[in-house]
Amino acid sequence: MEELENVLSFYPIEVKDISLLFSRGGRTKWVIESNDRSYMLKQEYIRPDRMLYIAGAHWHLQENGLPIARLIPTKNNGLCLSGEDHAYVLYEHFDGEPMLYYDTEQVMKTMAFIGQFHHASKGYKQPEGSKKRSRIDKWHKLYRWKIQELEGYQKLAANYLDDPFSILFLENVDRMLTRARESLAELDQPDFNSWTKEVFESKSFCQQDFTMARMIEKDEKAFMKDLHSVNADLPARDLRILLNKVMKKLAVWDDQLATEMLTNYDQVHPLTEGQYRVVWSDLKFPHLFCAIAHKYYLSQKRSWSDEKYMMHIRNVVSVENSKEDFLHSFDETFQKIKGGSQ
Repeated sequence: MEELENVLSFYPIEVKDISLLFSRGGRTKWVIESNDRSYMLKQEYIRPDRMLYIAGAHWHLQENGLPIARLIPTKNNGLCLSGEDHAYVLYEHFDGEPMLYYDTEQVMKTMAFIGQFHHASKGYKQPEGSKKRSRIDKWHKLYRWKIQELEGYQKLAANYLDDPFSILFLENVDRMLTRARESLAELDQPDFNSWTKEVFESKSFCQQDFTMARMIEKDEKAFMKDLHSVNADLPARDLRILLNKVMKKLAVWDDQLATEMLTNYDQVHPLTEGQYRVVWSDLKFPHLFCAIAHKYYLSQKRSWSDEKYMMHIRNVVSVENSKEDFLHSFDETFQKIKGGSQ
C-alpha cells in the first residue's frame, strides 16, 4: 500500500480509497476513489519504453476524439510512470454494460468503433524514448512460420492415429495448408504493398488483439475502458480478429453477419477494393486452425482436458469450413459493403 500511495503522489488527484480490482498475468489494476470521480491505476510488467508507446497512443486517440477512458498525466505531464521492469498508467474508471459478442447491435457498434479507432490513430508521433512495435512488414514471415508449424504438426500427428484430436487435425490440415499457401502468394500482389506503404506513411496503428472485453456501451455507443496494447499494422488485422472471434462464438461462419459487420466499419473508415482483397487474404489464412494446433501440440493449455481441446478444434473446423463460400464471393460481398455505405 505504501508503494501505491507513493505512485499516486505523482498524480494530481486526492486519494480517498484504494481497492484491488484485478491481478493476473503480470497485470494488476486498482480502483482509486477521489473527491470528483473514480480512476483506474494499472501496473504492468512490461518494458517502460513499450508502455510509453502505448500510453502515447492512448493520449493520441483521446485527443483525436475517440470514445476512450481519459488518460491522466502526472503532475509533470508524464504519460506513465516507470519502474525497473514494470510501469504504471492512470486513467478514468467507468462501469457500464459490457459489449457482448452475441448481441448483433453491439457488434455493429464495435465495428463502427474500430473504424473510428483506425481513423483516429493516423498521424501518431510517438513520445521520445518510447519503443514502437510493428508488424507492417512481417506478414510474409508470419505466414511462412505458421505454414511450417502446420507441416510439422502434420508429421507429428501421423504418429498418433489413435488420438481423436490428431485424427480430426489430419482430416483438415491439407485443405488448411492449401488456403494458407494461397494467402501467402496473394501477399505478393500490389494491393498489399500499396496498403503497407500507406499505413507506414500515415503513422497509424491497430489494436493488435482487438477484444470486446475492454468495451462497454456508453451513451448508446461503444466505449473503450482500457487500451491494452497497440501495434503498427494494417487495419485488416483488427477486422480479421474480431470477425473470427464473433464467428467462433456462433460456431459457424455467417456470411450475412460478416457483410453487415464490414459495412458498419466501412461507413466510418472506408477501404478500397484492393484493401478489402487484403482483408480477404487474411481471412482465408487459417489463423484459428493454426492457433488451436499450436496450443495442443505444445501443451500450452495445461488446464484443458482432452474433451475441451476436441470442443475447440471442432468449433474451429466448423468456422473455417463454413467460411469457404464467403471467401469465394468477394465481388458480390464488396458491392454489398459499398452499397450499404452510400
